[in-house]
Amino acid sequence: MARRYDSAESAKLLLEASGIEFAENGIGGARIDKIADRAGVNKASIYTYFGNKEDLFAAVLEARLGELARQVVVRSEDVPGYVGELFDFLCEHPEVVRLYEQEGLHYAPADAPDFESRERYHQDRVALVREAAQGEDRDAESIFLSLISMAYWFIAAPQVVRMVFGPLDEAEIRSRYRAQLVETAKRVIRAD
Repeated sequence: MARRYDSAESAKLLLEASGIEFAENGIGGARIDKIADRAGVNKASIYTYFGNKEDLFAAVLEARLGELARQVVVRSEDVPGYVGELFDFLCEHPEVVRLYEQEGLHYAPADAPDFESRERYHQDRVALVREAAQGEDRDAESIFLSLISMAYWFIAAPQVVRMVFGPLDEAEIRSRYRAQLVETAKRVIRAD
């Protein structure tokens, strides 16, 4: 019996395979034929569904960041909890950090895919941090960027993590760092 063609499944497989390829090799270094092979999909399908390589990267980024936004929700009453959940998500999905890195290397800041809507997304989170920090006089932008940077850095530079913590068990390091990250968020939000 012939296998039925499923365009939605093919597109999903391509996004998954592309996420790996882009995270490992960047936009310029990613190979369309490797993506197609990894997905088990015809190479022409990539162009049919997504257009060029930059459009495919934008689709991958949108999918991964959409997943992040759905799974990790920030609330003004629990910014430290958000930071802990963000850290957990990034540990489980390190390709998100790599995709951000590749995006930063490839594009000028304002040329990043879907810049305006992503800027609004981040500004909404800054507003929640400002609310949590209880006042317009606090630098909510710097607070938010510092907190998310601490969560990202653990994934972005594993060699530095090892240099700092030494040869400890990875689960122990992750647990200790997460606890400190959440505690730091509490202190920064509550600071006078």
